[in-house]
Amino acid sequence: MLKCTSCLNEQDSGKFCGKCGTSLMENSNHQPSAYTEASAASSAMDTQPVNTNENVMKAKESVSKYWSYALQVLKKPSVALETKENQFVNGVITMALFVIAFALSIYFLANKLYKAVVGGFGSLFSEGGIGAQSLPFFSITSSLLMFAVFFIIGSFISVFLVSKFMSEGFTMKELLGQFGSILIPFTALNVVAIVFGLMGSIQLTLILTGVSMFYTVAILPSIVVYDRAMKSGKILNKLYWATGASAASMFIAYLIVRMSVLDFMSDIESLLNMGF
Repeated sequence: MLKCTSCLNEQDSGKFCGKCGTSLMENSNHQPSAYTEASAASSAMDTQPVNTNENVMKAKESVSKYWSYALQVLKKPSVALETKENQFVNGVITMALFVIAFALSIYFLANKLYKAVVGGFGSLFSEGGIGAQSLPFFSITSSLLMFAVFFIIGSFISVFLVSKFMSEGFTMKELLGQFGSILIPFTALNVVAIVFGLMGSIQLTLILTGVSMFYTVAILPSIVVYDRAMKSGKILNKLYWATGASAASMFIAYLIVRMSVLDFMSDIESLLNMGF
């Protein structure tokens, strides 16, 4: 069917419009073929962005960048002291990994010990003698996460306040990036502690997690403050400021232990005593 572009008259055949005389050859040349339309539609579909693939690629790129930076700090920890605010995201990721690995390592160890205690009496406490049940994952892990977060926040607050008292100019992103980056080696310790927790190794799990937490609370604040005081052009009592930052962090940690952790440990002990 031919259609005139001038008067829109339709006719089956002919070179000219039977109504107005306009050449139909020109019109037919401008009409797209079915193949052309299909190709155009296919091209349009191909050019549509695939959000899922783009998000996956971005996630892979972010993980790769973080992994490269973490390896760099592990090989040379002093690199963390040169961190600027462009590493803010890496610092936050490290702090998140620190608390997650810490909580999981302690939970897996407690769960392993609980099963070892109750496992011998599994036939008495479970239907059909299936064996010992596990400790509640969410309630215990969330509590451990909360405690670890409080310890890190307390340590960071001490660094922040002392830096303010020194009148040291800095941005929050820069301080978080540096603080989190220095945690990378001890985050690795917590990750290794997860393996020992799954194995039920009490000494190795508690030593690794204890060292990482002691460093975070007692040593990290003094390192950050002393480094900032050294780079400052002002005359400061560097040792006193660094010692004060660690003292403030340990005092905050003490308050946290007194208010929450002791009650939590008593709850864990009562759960373990259920096996006797």
